[in-house]
Amino acid sequence: MRIGVMLRHYEQKEGGVKVYTKHLLPLLFSMGSRHDYVLMYANPKLIGTYRQYSNVYETASTFPGAILWDQIAVPWMAHRNRVDLIFNPKFTVPLLAKAKKIFVLHGSEWFVIPEHFLWYDRLYFRNFVPLYCHSADAFIAVSNAVKDDVVRFVGVSPDKVVAIHNGFEPTRFTRVIDPQRLDEVRRKYQLPERFIVWVGQIESRKNVGRLLQAFARIRGEFPHELVIAGAQRFTFPMAAGAAEELKLIERLNLQDRVRATGWISHEDLPAVYSLADLFAFPSLYEGFGIPLLEAMACGCPIVTANTCAPPEVVDSAAYLVDPLSVDDIENGLRSVLSDSQERSRLISAGLIRARDFSWEKCARQVLDLFESVMQ
Repeated sequence: MRIGVMLRHYEQKEGGVKVYTKHLLPLLFSMGSRHDYVLMYANPKLIGTYRQYSNVYETASTFPGAILWDQIAVPWMAHRNRVDLIFNPKFTVPLLAKAKKIFVLHGSEWFVIPEHFLWYDRLYFRNFVPLYCHSADAFIAVSNAVKDDVVRFVGVSPDKVVAIHNGFEPTRFTRVIDPQRLDEVRRKYQLPERFIVWVGQIESRKNVGRLLQAFARIRGEFPHELVIAGAQRFTFPMAAGAAEELKLIERLNLQDRVRATGWISHEDLPAVYSLADLFAFPSLYEGFGIPLLEAMACGCPIVTANTCAPPEVVDSAAYLVDPLSVDDIENGLRSVLSDSQERSRLISAGLIRARDFSWEKCARQVLDLFESVMQ
């Protein structure tokens, strides 16, 4: 079959959807080599990105505006290229296209925590996401938690939603034991001798404020610093909430105990996880949480939320806390840092659990869905 892939998002900022797309596409081309792929860009300069694949054809349309590109340019490119199935790694589909349609739903936060979005974003998600869900022949949820949410809030049949977990790079994310490499990364990011690490984009749903409050309560018991590895989001209202949370560093007199490194490169993250005594990730919402896989694979014990997808991802390989409770987060940090037996159990369980995930497994399941929809 000829599979059209919508890639309007290919030039957007680095993030979960782009990571998903860049890892999945080459695997689809090689694993599904009996199929042809038509890559549809919004920028003609991207044509040639995958020229090395003989079963890939690249085209582009500069039709202005996201909605018009999705709803007019894509059906036109799909028709012109005789596409049988349209796949979007993001959460839209062309409603009037004649081809079969599949998209990926990376989260359900618009329904679960709508207060973290502006009113017009809430209006868009409440009206358009159900349209895409009902119009698609099938769609992928990156976790069973997201699947359950969309079935509950949108009212689609569970049979239409296939939960396919994200993957990660096990060859890159593995425990680093080379002292020279560890020292190099420590010096590069000025990391303290003992630390808790948080990784991600700093926005209100990541719950950095409650983490800071919990850390402030245990700072007298442990020598650790808190390393915040990520950049602040600049989209309101999540950015405004995060900016207020970061002010807690000064209000709680944590200036000498909290270190913000900015983004850490993927090449260096395995060493950072390996150096850290704990990965703290008590998000209010995660549709999946790839950093959880990365930390487990590097042997870093985890404290994470007991809501949404994290319990599904980590299974029993993390200390789960109520992300709305500073007391619970405090107890989680204290327990993992002070209990050597629990730390050892979490590390061992995490290394085993991480083996269940890979981009190859994800790609195989996506291909199986393509072929089942076309039967």
